[in-house]
Amino acid sequence: MNNRVDLVEKITPWRESWKVHVKVVKLWYHKNPALDPSQNLLHMVLMDEKLHKIQATIRDQLILKFSVSLNEGDVYLMTHFTVVPNTALNRVTKHRFRLLFQYNTSVVSVVSPRIPHSGLCFASIDEIDQMTKEHNFLIDFVGIITGVRKERDVASYGKLVKAVVVEVFADGKRVQCNVFGNACDLLEYDKLQKYPRSPLVVLESFKIKVIKGGVILQNVINVSRLFINSDIPESVEFLSRFSVASYGFSRLVTNDLGYLVSKVDGDYFNPKEITNIQDLHSDNGDSHYFVIGTIKEVMDEPDWWYYTCMCGHAVVEHEDLYLCDACGSCVEHIMVKYGIQVKIQDGGCTGLFVLLDNAATKLFERTCSEAFLRIEEEFPVDPSVLAV
Repeated sequence: MNNRVDLVEKITPWRESWKVHVKVVKLWYHKNPALDPSQNLLHMVLMDEKLHKIQATIRDQLILKFSVSLNEGDVYLMTHFTVVPNTALNRVTKHRFRLLFQYNTSVVSVVSPRIPHSGLCFASIDEIDQMTKEHNFLIDFVGIITGVRKERDVASYGKLVKAVVVEVFADGKRVQCNVFGNACDLLEYDKLQKYPRSPLVVLESFKIKVIKGGVILQNVINVSRLFINSDIPESVEFLSRFSVASYGFSRLVTNDLGYLVSKVDGDYFNPKEITNIQDLHSDNGDSHYFVIGTIKEVMDEPDWWYYTCMCGHAVVEHEDLYLCDACGSCVEHIMVKYGIQVKIQDGGCTGLFVLLDNAATKLFERTCSEAFLRIEEEFPVDPSVLAV
């Protein structure tokens, strides 16, 4: 029996038989109304343990044969398919070729921990800004939503579809994103405003468009996907970057024009709201102020950090589970955030303040997760202490 498995990056049309060990990282049905609106196609993105990806397609007449045994996120051994050039107008992988399933294609489900990756490969905002012309490859992107504007419905192949314009922030820059179709349902104002901080958004398989010298992102209906505060390791990695954690994002609020907007760092400051600690002591209400003072002491408290969900809301631990009230669900991946008490002096008065994550990240010039790593390096735990 031949147990040899081929690497996805090696696949070409110039060999008759291929065997791949792959994970289905994306699966979607798609009709092309511009060509044949009656023909349904089942598309997949397959990824091997080297994280190389290739698109596979199942034609209408074979969908029933294979669809019952294919699930997104599962791993399979696949053999016997036709290899053709990858010439689609919107390509979800950069592989030169794609696979077409045949009647004799073999699909065998396997249990394998070797492909844990989600398959997302995020483009940076600098890479997007440098685009000078459109290309056919779709990209993934992650950022913080800082603006949402509903537009009038637009016509698409004889139908009216919803349209929303979103502003997304990453690494100190903003990019416009146009969203059409059912994905707009995730961008309803009341859904986005329930979070304590502007939501994280993951854009999967979006098109880069160059318009009047500027660059925008746009979804491809039935192909692109949009996720809000996605509970995945990639969200943790993004939010843990210094270039993200050092920024403060307000909750999304409605402005005078009826758009949702978020204040980012410097946008917060209002000279009219500067006050002193003495006046704060006499103010019994909740409000928003700025204080200019000197940090005299960082309090040595054990509770200088806390766990949060991707949405920014603190989570509650319950029987080995983490619960987020804002999302209304259990959370698998959590963030560690600063909550440090400091004593600040302003003239002859002092007050106790709590520095939350973005302020403390700037003060200590490292994120909370980086601080934890530093502590582990300086004070390693002896394994024998943990032995039973």
